[in-house]
Amino acid sequence: MKYDKIIGLEKKISKLIMGNDNQEDYEEACKLWDHWISVGGNAFDNAHIYGGGSMESLLGKWHKSRNNLNEIVIIAKGAHTPNCNPQSLSSQLTESLDRLKTECADIYIMHRDNLEIPVGEFIDVLNEEKNKGRMKIFGGSNWTLERFKEANDWAINKKKQAFSILNNNLALCKMINPLWKGCVSSNDEEILNYLEKSQIAHLSWSSQGRGYFLPEEITKKIENDITNSETWREPGEHSSGPLSCFDSLDNRERKQRAFTLASNMNTYAQNIAGAWPLNLNFPSFALVGPRNIVELDSSIKNLNIELTQEQVNWLNLKK
Repeated sequence: MKYDKIIGLEKKISKLIMGNDNQEDYEEACKLWDHWISVGGNAFDNAHIYGGGSMESLLGKWHKSRNNLNEIVIIAKGAHTPNCNPQSLSSQLTESLDRLKTECADIYIMHRDNLEIPVGEFIDVLNEEKNKGRMKIFGGSNWTLERFKEANDWAINKKKQAFSILNNNLALCKMINPLWKGCVSSNDEEILNYLEKSQIAHLSWSSQGRGYFLPEEITKKIENDITNSETWREPGEHSSGPLSCFDSLDNRERKQRAFTLASNMNTYAQNIAGAWPLNLNFPSFALVGPRNIVELDSSIKNLNIELTQEQVNWLNLKK
């Protein structure tokens, strides 16, 4: 396992982060999470809406049984649309902490932004919750660069704690159509330059393109399964598959380059793509969503791939 630090958090964090959005059976979840710990993973990404709260409850039960709360990093997300407002942020945080069986989230992330609410109102409530000891650091998921910078500028001017984390999609394949309404991609030259300059930490969701870099027949099957499944949906929203979300001429070229480099490095294109966000020049972490130990071990291989700056740029079609 590889680790990094985020300013404001004492604990080191594994570069891969376990996405806790698909485990429904406690015994099966225990097997996966015990293995995660055994290979050095320590971070868990949770959200108030996942499984109607059941996913948070499973993790709370698990860490209580293992007595390892101090050794793991718990990420809590809340305030998803249509409840993206300061009041819901606080009330949902109370529910999440109760489910997770902890008094404090190591990291709290707003699941969405709400352009109708001034950024200062969000910064105010986040600082209030931090001062209560209910979160250590916080960030925003699916925030545009403009709003993110506006929020942090406001916080600095008011001498308050600012966002430490941006949690957008960041995959080698650039998002063409949002997976869900309101989703934002950070595979954008302006955002990447900002992250390099500011050294703000980035936590990427769907970091491997949901299977876009697998062989074509497998990618098509995943697309079909997602289209016909309810398990990939957020409440009231339809989720896109790897083709409907990512397929474009530029992304086909990125995929071809990943296959070429994988052949040269004796690995798989999926692992090249998974390694890409981990090799960027800022604290960059990747969320993965394995459903079993085999899928987890496949993602762990991403950590073994070191890309040069030239390769990082070449893969992303950057001169």
